[in-house]
Amino acid sequence: MADDEAPAVVIDNGSYTIKAGLTGDDDPKRSVRTILELTEQADGSVSKCIGGRSGSPAGRVIYPIERGVSTDWDALESVWEYTLRDVLKVAPEEHKILLTERPLSAPANREKAVQIVFEKFGAPATYLSMQALLALYAAGRLSGTVVDVGEGLTSIVPIYKSSPVREAIVNVELAGSDMVEYLTGALALTDREMAREVLHKVCSVSADLAKEATSVTVAYKAADGSSVTVGKERFLSGEALFNPGAIGHRQEKALPELVVETLTSCKESSRKDLFANVILAGGSTMLSGFAERMQAELSARVPAPLRCKVIAPQNPALSVWAGGCLLAQSPMFQQMWITKQDYEEFGPEIVHRKCS
Repeated sequence: MADDEAPAVVIDNGSYTIKAGLTGDDDPKRSVRTILELTEQADGSVSKCIGGRSGSPAGRVIYPIERGVSTDWDALESVWEYTLRDVLKVAPEEHKILLTERPLSAPANREKAVQIVFEKFGAPATYLSMQALLALYAAGRLSGTVVDVGEGLTSIVPIYKSSPVREAIVNVELAGSDMVEYLTGALALTDREMAREVLHKVCSVSADLAKEATSVTVAYKAADGSSVTVGKERFLSGEALFNPGAIGHRQEKALPELVVETLTSCKESSRKDLFANVILAGGSTMLSGFAERMQAELSARVPAPLRCKVIAPQNPALSVWAGGCLLAQSPMFQQMWITKQDYEEFGPEIVHRKCS
């Protein structure tokens, strides 16, 4: 029997990393790479390497979450179990578990997540929460628009009085991984992780691309001693969400244009709050100049007399996890948990009733 006073586990599921920790922690205890490598041994057994690569050429690599969608449940279950037992060092049957999910997650995926938590981990209670809603709570708002640029997915989610405006939500398959892919090709790199380092340590979003694209090159040296020279690519990569064609992406509309279209499709009575609280989330919004460019482009597009305000949290990569901790600890939320008794009585379909 679980201790009601035991801290809940909060797991923020991402395409690149899973951030996990206990309520009461200031930060996630660790970010675990969302990756699993399976290698068949000489005796026929299969070894698992979770959260990284073993270096074995015979290893089969699985990415359990792609573009925000769970694509291999066995692999994801292994990553979750490793996160719970080896990283957090908790017995899952003793802790409530809050999982985050992408906007507009498929009903079957929601049911599968709940099934794993109860049937595989034996948790006493669980809850699934939309990532954007948690980012909003972390920013201290109940109404606003969350623009979440993650590894595999960019989401625009208008939320009014704690209720997502579902018919207006937009998911775009243009995000951090596409910037990394562009840099990998443009800089002729063989290592995508090197390209990722370059993206987050050298690249930025320009206010004037024509001017800055001709500026001097920058030499970047990685911790392992390898180096690469980066020219206009450090600005073109950051241009991806403002001008997708700059990196050769098929996405037609720029992010600021999509935000304005999304919000003007919402009820007129909600637009003031939605435009006045545009909250950035996701690690890819941490590029230098991103928030300033979003503010400038949205302000130029917002229909009068509305005003737009872009809010950039101190660490947008952790805001979803932080919001999950706030929610899981809220006294008003405690009746919202899906309990083991709920699951046994109603089955996995209970997730649609309790986790709206």
